[in-house]
Amino acid sequence: MRKEKLKSIVVDDEASSRENILILLEEFCPDVNVAGVASSVKKAAELIEDENPQLVFLDIQLGTETAFTLLEQLNEISFEIIFVTAYDRFAIRAFEFMAISYLLKPIDVDKLTQAVDSAVKRVGVKSFHVSMEEMVQQVRNFNRKQHKIALSTEKGYEMVHINEITYCVANGSYTNFHFKSGSTITVSKNLKYYERLLEDYDFFRSHTTALINLLYVKRIDRSDGGSLVMEDDCMLPVSKARRKELEALIKEKRRLI
Repeated sequence: MRKEKLKSIVVDDEASSRENILILLEEFCPDVNVAGVASSVKKAAELIEDENPQLVFLDIQLGTETAFTLLEQLNEISFEIIFVTAYDRFAIRAFEFMAISYLLKPIDVDKLTQAVDSAVKRVGVKSFHVSMEEMVQQVRNFNRKQHKIALSTEKGYEMVHINEITYCVANGSYTNFHFKSGSTITVSKNLKYYERLLEDYDFFRSHTTALINLLYVKRIDRSDGGSLVMEDDCMLPVSKARRKELEALIKEKRRLI
């Protein structure tokens, strides 16, 4: 049976950028069917209403307006979004926290195909814990004191409080999140990805396989080469090279509490 293509539209105010992504989609993304393009918020809103796309490639800056101006005009966001942007460190960090797909200009082919593959998998999944509207709003209101992070699972997205995460453990190319409640979530991104996102929130990479929340360390056991005992009594490895730094951080953290 022939696979149905993902109905998509491209929204970008620059003609050269629109042409570039159309060429890349035609050549490298056979699962995508572009139903139309738009160069402004007004035209994009009309096109979305007329075509009811499943996927929208959406440039952040649209003339004097933004992608968020467009999204706020819609009654609902019933499609997947892949944001396209020139380098913007703040916006990118927000997208990563909310597990929203984005592409940097100029577009890298591998990242494009990865983003499309992820969108293809998510379309039709009805058990999202968080709607795209909520995630976009979180991005809009994002700040460096963000207290929640979106975790993308097989069943959809889950928004979790960062201070409820006790530790994360590498599981191949996946990461197992462990929570204060005793629950766990497996996420399809590696530990290094979350090390970078959570480094400002009292998380420490104690070992190649473990990322720990300093607030939940019960003690450091120096026997058998060194290990950490977390509040749930789970023992996690700590590398010899990082032990002194970890001990100093825990001492400082407890002094400030």
